[in-house]
Amino acid sequence: MVYHLEDHVMDLFYLLDQLNLKKVILVGLSNGGRIVLEFARRFKNIMAVVACDTYDIPSPLLKAKLSSWLRAHEESGPLHRFDVATPWIWGEEVFSLKSELILSYRDKAGLTLDHVVKNLILGALETDIDISEIECPVLLVAGDEDLLTPVFYHEAMLKKCIRGELVIVHSGHASLIEKPTIMDKTILPWLNKQVSHE
Repeated sequence: MVYHLEDHVMDLFYLLDQLNLKKVILVGLSNGGRIVLEFARRFKNIMAVVACDTYDIPSPLLKAKLSSWLRAHEESGPLHRFDVATPWIWGEEVFSLKSELILSYRDKAGLTLDHVVKNLILGALETDIDISEIECPVLLVAGDEDLLTPVFYHEAMLKKCIRGELVIVHSGHASLIEKPTIMDKTILPWLNKQVSHE
């Protein structure tokens, strides 16, 4: 079973409904960024959205990158998939100075169930998001060293947003993992500004 974007969005919808949360702010990284963008497009009870290192439309080049991960996984398993994906994910500084962080994620990758990896990648290859339909404020965060979803992806998305802003940070594709201070220094001040305008 492919994990479609629709599945993730509805999982989030049911979670928020169970928690009885009516007005929310959503922050998502990578595929999570796609989930929060599509959620905000579809449901109007969102105060603001932050989408980090993500994309609205899977381009042919991005599909080729993700497909290489899928082939690596199918041919040699989750650790090989992780090793193939790693240069596309991490920034230079983290790769050089924080190898223990990357190795900890590699250990987790080895424990991930086969069907989970394959179906997440297949789901990431599909579905365009029409972000021009999102009515709430959107902050796009792009890593300047992001090779998977480069800055120009985010610049193109910004042009489609009704109420969008773009911040470029010094990181790779996993900005919030590489530099957690991005939350304090960049995202929270922006969110506070949005909430004060409500």
